[in-house]
Amino acid sequence: MCGIAGVFGKADPATVAEMLRRIAYRGPDDEFLVSGPRFTLGARRLSIIDVEGGRQPLSNETGAVWAAQNGELYNFPELRPALEAKGHRFRTRSDTEIIPHLYEDWGAEFPSRLLGMFAIAVWDDARECGLLARDHTGKKPLYYLERTGALYFASEIKCLLAVRDYERRLNPVAIHHFLSYKHVPEPDTAFEGIKSLGPAQTLTWSARDGIKVSTYWSLDWTPDPAWDRMDEKEIALRVAASLKEGVRRRLLSDVPIGFYLSGGVDSSFSTALAATLSPGHIKTFTLTYDSESTTPGKDEDQRWARAVAEQYGTEHHEERLSAGSFAEEFPKILSHFDQPFSGVVSPYFLSRLIGRHVRVALSGDGADELFGSYLSHRLAPVIAEYVERGASVLDRPSFRDNRKLVETIADRDPAKWRARLAVFSEAEKRDLYTRDFAAAVGAVSSDCHLAGYFARASATDPLNRILEAEFRGVFPDQVLAFVDRLSMAHSLETRTAYLDREFVELAASLPGRLKIRDGENKYILKRAAMPYLPAELIGRPKEGFVMPVNQWLMSDSGGVTGRVLHPDRVRAAGMVRPEAVAALVARFQGGAASLANRVLSLIALHVWWEDYLGEGRIY
Repeated sequence: MCGIAGVFGKADPATVAEMLRRIAYRGPDDEFLVSGPRFTLGARRLSIIDVEGGRQPLSNETGAVWAAQNGELYNFPELRPALEAKGHRFRTRSDTEIIPHLYEDWGAEFPSRLLGMFAIAVWDDARECGLLARDHTGKKPLYYLERTGALYFASEIKCLLAVRDYERRLNPVAIHHFLSYKHVPEPDTAFEGIKSLGPAQTLTWSARDGIKVSTYWSLDWTPDPAWDRMDEKEIALRVAASLKEGVRRRLLSDVPIGFYLSGGVDSSFSTALAATLSPGHIKTFTLTYDSESTTPGKDEDQRWARAVAEQYGTEHHEERLSAGSFAEEFPKILSHFDQPFSGVVSPYFLSRLIGRHVRVALSGDGADELFGSYLSHRLAPVIAEYVERGASVLDRPSFRDNRKLVETIADRDPAKWRARLAVFSEAEKRDLYTRDFAAAVGAVSSDCHLAGYFARASATDPLNRILEAEFRGVFPDQVLAFVDRLSMAHSLETRTAYLDREFVELAASLPGRLKIRDGENKYILKRAAMPYLPAELIGRPKEGFVMPVNQWLMSDSGGVTGRVLHPDRVRAAGMVRPEAVAALVARFQGGAASLANRVLSLIALHVWWEDYLGEGRIY
């Protein structure tokens, strides 16, 4: 696990060294770069595999092909012998060293042969071309900036801000989408000219041909008819077996591994499977809140995390968090995203605890997004039946809680009703903007952007259509973004078996009826977990890994809201009208709790602007 940075097309070791310095926390163990007449490639290293000998970048035998990666390649023990049989020779035990050799054999197609999480850079000196690649689901980030005759790239945006002839400018379209999504969707970033490579994409660059981006893998959500010929017990066994194999792969490490343990099914199941595979005691970690900061369900999280830890004899640790400490550290947390972000940030605190004990940890990320858990997932089958059969379906006990919402947003087109769950609607955003910013945004629509995720859908049932659309955009750009940034902030590598490529393909092929049934989320995953976890844990409601943001904002602990959204600061940024922001905050603090996400998004936007574009910029 590392952070990478470099440039194709020219030698620029001074700039690349500065880029690496800015992400030292991603790889505190080592820094190394190589440079030639037409490239510079560097890496910060967090030593996980071949601790002593795995310094990267690494080359082939002749030094004609160089590679660096941020991530882990879980199938490198299987790939390496096949390469050796073809005559390739290796100097280290590092997983990174197989990359230049795979490139020699397979060219730009080699990423499709990898199982793992990775952001890869390869320079081919003989052909004078470079290649960038990102893993199948988008766990590891990779950004790039094209300049005349050169392409700069890095694991984080802050690195690219060091390029000497780059003049940073705000990207109004990215901000427009952020205010609906809570994140900036790729390939855009909040900075004009800086782009994000998408999941399962490769980028090739040469001075002659410029940039070419292609996709090497796509997830098929078409239901496999084979599931119709199996009973639930057999299906559950197959789900468990596939996840267990994903866990086994992720135990590959030369250093100790820990486990996020929230007290819910996802992390508990992963931990239980690991405990059955590991020869010794494993370490588990849980986040709790103090009594004034907690929300309903969090005390149960602590209780069940402890129960699982006791059942499997883990070495268990807990981190207690208060609303005050959250408010104090919120601006620093946001700096790890380099652009506006108002999604989940609480893993920052648990990652800090875990990072004091281990360098690698397994989490439960991905289960919600594959099996159905969020509000949009729960609504999908309800709305589909409602538009077909009418209001009578809302009388069922499992539907009643969301009756009013369903009646308000329902539409036959899932893209339309999903857009109505946005933080700010199109009309609300336009009402906020200053005249100049509205003109800069132009006619761009986040609703139309969201509809693009639903285009060319392979899923056939209502739930999987939503899961597929969100897996294309919201999941990598928001969920996987916070998983990476908030763990790497503490030099911690986070892995998840739920994103094993083979497990992802299995989960996507399951029909929606096996994922949410009669209002029960992740139905078949829970059946798969039953032999490993207490029935009461599996059946209890799960709140999720969130912060009590409403309580924090309502109390304005630390005065963050009033300070960040002060009219003078809002006016200086020039994006939204101070009087509109003041009115929104007044409504929220007057008791309109549903506005919390809007207030938080405006805070995040202005914290980012001051840090990156204001007079007191940090980079």
